[in-house]
Amino acid sequence: MQPDLRKLPWQVVNDTVMGGLSRSEFMCDKPELRFSGELSLENSGGFASIISRLDAPLEDFAGLRLTVSGDGRCYQMRLRETGSSRDVAWRAFFSTSDEKTEVLLAPDDFEPVMRGEPAFGAKPLEHTAIHFIGFMLTSQRPGPFRLVVHALNIVLRENAHD
Repeated sequence: MQPDLRKLPWQVVNDTVMGGLSRSEFMCDKPELRFSGELSLENSGGFASIISRLDAPLEDFAGLRLTVSGDGRCYQMRLRETGSSRDVAWRAFFSTSDEKTEVLLAPDDFEPVMRGEPAFGAKPLEHTAIHFIGFMLTSQRPGPFRLVVHALNIVLRENAHD
């Protein structure tokens, strides 16, 4: 199953919500999603992200297969039950390079967090209906960034060995 990244209602959520100065934007052209900008550590900043609501909840999946390229930085894929930053998010890290790279993120690769800190006592991801997906960059290295998501495929349980 492959959601059409161009048709999802993406929105930017940067550290500006807390006074930071990071800037980012997204562009969906071709079948890919481009997330880029400038990460700033000024005013206690240090993150840039985009988030989108899915057309249908993601439940009981075997993995998420991403085809990505980028600037060599480490990014996060984020899953959320709700769109609120006050609720738990599940994050998994992946690296990028100039070359297209396929990354498989299994449910066990995701850890529950709340505002970047471990969310102890969160219900397991496999018992959660995911309504929102996103990508985030958090780093102690300011400067320009670029992530291109060429494809996102949801691997369902019965297709886990594809």
